[in-house]
Parts: sequence; C-alpha cells; structure tokens
Amino acid sequence: MMHSQRDLLLGLHAEIEGKRRQLLALDPSEFWSSKSQRAYSGCVADIVQHLDVVLHYLHEAVASVRNQIYLEEELCPA
Repeated sequence: MMHSQRDLLLGLHAEIEGKRRQLLALDPSEFWSSKSQRAYSGCVADIVQHLDVVLHYLHEAVASVRNQIYLEEELCPA
C-alpha cells in the first residue's frame, strides 16, 4: 500500500512540476506593458509561488512515505 501511495505522490509531483514549467514558459513579462498584461503576469507569478509551496509539501510527503517503506522493510524483511 505504501508503494502505491508513493507512486501516486510521485506522479502528482511530476504533473504539478510540468504545469509549473508551462506557466513559467507563458510568462512574457519583459514584453508586456499594458496594465492588464502586467496583472496577468502577476497572477502567473502568484500561481507559480503557490505551486512551489505545494511541491515542497509533496516532497515532504514522498520523503515520509519512503521512510515508512524503509522502516517496514527493515522490520518485516521478505
């Protein structure tokens, strides 16, 4: 069960990281000058910051699950 949980977390992490990269690629802030364009750029930056927090917590969750797997395998070797 822990292995499947780890795999799900890793898949989610990969998907979110991919979307984060896509958002960064969309940010044309150096070329945009209108108020609405700057506002859009600010929204993209905010979303990327929120995704960074999510990725941090997912990384911690994966580390915790990996540690639990390690402990289970140490206590109950196959």
